Amino acid sequence: MGQIDATLPPGSTLLLDMVNNLLVTLLAEDMELASADGAALAQGRNLCLVGQELIQFGRAVRTGPASYRLEALRRGLRGTEWAMAGQGAGTPFLLIEADRLVDPLAMAGMEGDVGAAMHLLAIGIGDVEPATAEIMIGGAALVPPAPVHLNAAPDGAGGWRIGWTRRSRAGWRWSSGGDVPLAEESERYAVEVLDGDRLVRRAEVVEPVWSYDAAMIAMDGASGPLTMDVRQIGTRALGRPGMIEMLL
Repeated sequence: MGQIDATLPPGSTLLLDMVNNLLVTLLAEDMELASADGAALAQGRNLCLVGQELIQFGRAVRTGPASYRLEALRRGLRGTEWAMAGQGAGTPFLLIEADRLVDPLAMAGMEGDVGAAMHLLAIGIGDVEPATAEIMIGGAALVPPAPVHLNAAPDGAGGWRIGWTRRSRAGWRWSSGGDVPLAEESERYAVEVLDGDRLVRRAEVVEPVWSYDAAMIAMDGASGPLTMDVRQIGTRALGRPGMIEMLL
């Protein structure tokens, strides 16, 4: 555990980030970070949480007794690209080791409600009083990630055909090469047409495509640049938005 020492600019989720470095100072000198090759990264090694963004790093270069420069970054993993902004100095850093993760609510045979506060107490050998912490259950794991590869093409009749590719909160590895699992009760999407901040039209569809035909455009009086906002409707939460701009 520790914190980052300098602002980390946003990066691409599609490419290995060889430009930006993550400067980290850990809480103690006996904490260590190590490099990992491509095979180890594919198995989930060197996954860390920086603020609310999940990142992997390929190289760890020690720069001080408890400081590192992390290079060859994979950014915005598991649908956290929305959290890239605002990664300033002092942002918390946590290395995630899957074999050491514990779900305290599951251990207690309980389920948490979104918005509820969870109190944690930990006591070590020689401690007189436990260390305490309180966190708010945000339910981020229940939110479908934003759709990707949004595209818009004229339909040949004065309208537009909008398409996208869904992602799944239960299919990050894509090990089978087939479609990722749905992870929701049904496949549904909320589509919004926006003129700036003004909502022009809203629709709900059950497949990753929607037609904004000429009759709709005329009825809405839409002209100029518009934004299409697409969210997957999850079982427990509305997903994060994928957006594309169109010039009618």
